[in-house]
Amino acid sequence: MSVLVLFDIDGTLIRTEGAGVRGMDAALERLHGCRRALDGIPVSGRTDRAILAEIFERQGIDPSSVDLDELLERYVASLAEELREPRGPRFGVLPGVVEALDALGGDPRFRLGLLTGNIRRGAEVKLAHFGLWERFDFGAFGDDHVDRRDLVPVALDEARAVGFDPAHVVVVGDTPLDVDCAHAHGARAVAVATGEYPYDALVRTGADVAVRTLDELHPWNERLAALCGV
Repeated sequence: MSVLVLFDIDGTLIRTEGAGVRGMDAALERLHGCRRALDGIPVSGRTDRAILAEIFERQGIDPSSVDLDELLERYVASLAEELREPRGPRFGVLPGVVEALDALGGDPRFRLGLLTGNIRRGAEVKLAHFGLWERFDFGAFGDDHVDRRDLVPVALDEARAVGFDPAHVVVVGDTPLDVDCAHAHGARAVAVATGEYPYDALVRTGADVAVRTLDELHPWNERLAALCGV
């Protein structure tokens, strides 16, 4: 049997120390005159589409008046600029990530995908900056649905499209919403406390496994195979 492992990005694989927020703020200010539009809006674990919908509501912007393609192009450009100027000591690839991807990617029992609220272009810019984009065969992105719960079926459809019929699915993320979307579809959830939520809070979500960093999941292959009964 094979195991499909779906990774969240921000707070799970990498930390950009707010580059995405700053990039979106810059795009909204340039195109709509909104200064610091994301202030007070929760972003962890949410899709970009859900975040934008809340921004438009708070700012009194009619979504039908927005050229979304132009806004997202400006966001992606601003995001790339922000990533070239790292801020904060935790900026970069998180502990255990490269080692886990090396181990799982070299084991034919596993396929690796993404499950993220980032739009696809934003996800590519972030992961490519850190040399991780090519590690993943497919994914579900914030373009696909507003509700994060709906991203798991998208990822499964993508997996089947490349000839993989996953018998077992594990979602690895750093927020309660990652755990929720996994369990909503009968998948296993691994919660890692490298994002905004502390370890104890993630334990309380009912995650199948909670760790402080992905290093603690070592040996990754054996732990995830056992989690799925493989």
